[in-house]
Amino acid sequence: MARTEDELSIVCLQSRVPEGCQIDRDWTCFKFIGPFAFGETGIVLSVIKPLSEAGLGIFVVSTFDGDHLLVKTEDLAAAVKLLTGAGHQLQ
Repeated sequence: MARTEDELSIVCLQSRVPEGCQIDRDWTCFKFIGPFAFGETGIVLSVIKPLSEAGLGIFVVSTFDGDHLLVKTEDLAAAVKLLTGAGHQLQ
């Protein structure tokens, strides 16, 4: 959830979005599996860089306990290929 003076954004399962709310549908989520030290740098960059360089849109949600990468479901096959090609393991 992110709140500004004029909007509230919530990331959740699209099946839970009430009728009448503005929604951007059809995202697939990857969870970063650690453990990662809180101060460790470059983790998110190593994942988003190959996707960004290939022109794929991404959305990253970071929490105290972890990071989540969302890609449009229509880009899922390309994202998997790019991430595995960059040396990441997907489960």
